[in-house]
Amino acid sequence: MLECIAVISGMLVMILEMTGARVMAPHLGTSITVWTSLIGVVLGCLALGAWLGGRLADQGASTRRLALILAWAGIGMALTGFLHAPVASWIAAGVINPYLAAVLCACVLFGLPATFFGMVTPYIIRLRIVGLATSGRVVGRLYALSTLGSIAGTFLGGFALVSWFRSTHILLGGGAVMLFLSILAWSRPLRVRVSLLVIILLGGWFLTSWTRFQEESGGTVSLETPYNHIRIGRATGSAGRDLLYLRTDPGAFQSAMYMDDPAELALDYTRLYALGTVLVPQAQRVLMLGGGGYSVPKWLLAGRSGLNADNLQVDVVEIDPGMTAAAKKYFQLPEDRRLRIFHEDVRVFCNRNTTSYDLVFVDVFGSNYTVPFHAGTVEAAEAMRRAVADHGALLMNVIASVGGDAGRLLWSIRNSLAEHFAEVHVIVVGDLGDPNLIQNFMLLALPMPRPDILSAGHELAAFRHQLVAPDSSTPPLRDEFAPVERYALPLARPIL
Repeated sequence: MLECIAVISGMLVMILEMTGARVMAPHLGTSITVWTSLIGVVLGCLALGAWLGGRLADQGASTRRLALILAWAGIGMALTGFLHAPVASWIAAGVINPYLAAVLCACVLFGLPATFFGMVTPYIIRLRIVGLATSGRVVGRLYALSTLGSIAGTFLGGFALVSWFRSTHILLGGGAVMLFLSILAWSRPLRVRVSLLVIILLGGWFLTSWTRFQEESGGTVSLETPYNHIRIGRATGSAGRDLLYLRTDPGAFQSAMYMDDPAELALDYTRLYALGTVLVPQAQRVLMLGGGGYSVPKWLLAGRSGLNADNLQVDVVEIDPGMTAAAKKYFQLPEDRRLRIFHEDVRVFCNRNTTSYDLVFVDVFGSNYTVPFHAGTVEAAEAMRRAVADHGALLMNVIASVGGDAGRLLWSIRNSLAEHFAEVHVIVVGDLGDPNLIQNFMLLALPMPRPDILSAGHELAAFRHQLVAPDSSTPPLRDEFAPVERYALPLARPIL
């Protein structure tokens, strides 16, 4: 029985940690800051728990105390499942510093269960040791079993649970398992233990039902996918029209659709992709790196771009198959012979791609609205340049500012593209009045010089006042060194 407890508790502590990143993501993002805080806090609490468990075991180990440790680990995990949304939201709103917010959130949500999980292994070791002659063997076996459980929990959580179940349900289910182990470890009559188990199951059913009721009554749909925690809801656009929006991070929308016209581009920055169709009016092959809600592919396929839609071939690279499924279910993404979807990392796709495209649209983001570091480097620009035909164009959406710390993110990506493209123009989507304003910028990269595009008679002349003078002082990003997390700190609460 003690060996079984070691395996299962080791498994559940890793499931707790991996699910923790999901419950923090909607409020604090999924950046390396969040993962660092979560891992550091959980390891610290496990160490504290191991110390406390050892001291408690020396005071007289008993199955009753072990049952209490297991029960408190389960209660802590269940409380995290029930309270993570309001707690994380409150911390994210009240703590401005992203480092402090991530550490504080990890401590409050995971400190209690992680500490009690840490107490389990030293306590069951003390219960199992019967003499010094076999103590080393006992310690090694139980720690090995606990570690094997953690390995199993890592793969189970990462490959299966977060893809098939809601984070709240995973945490509540893990809490119920620990409470069940507590009942099995308790030396009470079977009838008492079965009664407690029934109470736990009824409590879990009530909590999950209440969580679902809260979501449905709020009108927001929450989806767990292999890569994201997606929230889909309704809002009113600037023109008073109803929007369906998609969010993976706190703050602004990642994608949106007009309810009365699903093929129309609803967000301001997406409309600037039309620059590509003006520059390459005969385009037939289009590559979209980053699918999201598939607004731009729908716009292209619906014939709204000015291109000959009948002859179009649109390839979309979207790493998250759950995102594509959400686009099909909620954002009216059609099945279309002209549309091909590749579920893989955009850099991996570009590295092996041998197809030449007339237009390449880039709209990829990680946590906190930052371009993933490996998609903005000089080496990534080289791979994307190979995908663009000589007569074609690349347009890349970047959220940053002209000046300040966030400006370094914009200029480092722009200068990375300039290493392999003949011209790179920076176009602001909003207003240049405040150089520190965080907003969308569109990078227009041309493989061959096009001196005509800014001439008075060219259709793009209207955008001349939106062009930003390049800043070549910021070094380009490289695979070896791309400090996007440091550059992107001001983007933790963007204003779009």
